[in-house]
Amino acid sequence: MNKDPKKILLVEDDGVQQVIMERFINKLGHTVLATVSEGSAAVQSALKLKGVDLIIMDIRLSDNLDGIEAMKEIRKKSNVKVIYVTGNTEPSTRERATKTKFEAFIEKPITPEKLQIAISEAFKT
Repeated sequence: MNKDPKKILLVEDDGVQQVIMERFINKLGHTVLATVSEGSAAVQSALKLKGVDLIIMDIRLSDNLDGIEAMKEIRKKSNVKVIYVTGNTEPSTRERATKTKFEAFIEKPITPEKLQIAISEAFKT
């Protein structure tokens, strides 16, 4: 079990990926406080939920606010840690993400190992 479990907001628009990632997160000993599939819901949840340590944010989402734009909104009120997850590996995407000070940037497909490394990196002090 994890010595220092984190409370995570999972933002992923693909239902199958949501289930897989939630399993990985639980297996690593962390807790998913909420799972949302839209950028606007991510912003609301990030600012409403108490005690979110980390947001795992897909970049392509099912509404008009992508993960990076959602993080820009969240950053106005919170400096919660974020790990981006994406199938989009274009340099311009990573460049846009850089402006939101992310902790890690993981390319899909996600593995528990990739996730564990990213979460560990995010909380190194």
